[in-house]
Amino acid sequence: MKNDRFERWLHNIYTTRDEEILCSECFDLVSHFVEVELSGADSLAKLSNVKQHLDQCPACRAEYETLRDLQRLENEGKLPSVDDLQDLIH
Repeated sequence: MKNDRFERWLHNIYTTRDEEILCSECFDLVSHFVEVELSGADSLAKLSNVKQHLDQCPACRAEYETLRDLQRLENEGKLPSVDDLQDLIH
């Protein structure tokens, strides 16, 4: 096992909680988590179970990162329009 994978494995063991959320629950909460995170609100502590799940689940983390990046682009007015995307396809 590579060293980084081993370290990740140990991290996941030591950060496991008695009560954790499932991927389906994380998926339901991740858009709210992104909104709160990008707004700079202090209510992320209430969503610590989502943060903990994202730290341990690569699939949910990838979903979160994509959603966060899209939301940042939209907030900055840099998200391509539907017309721009159609021009790329055709």
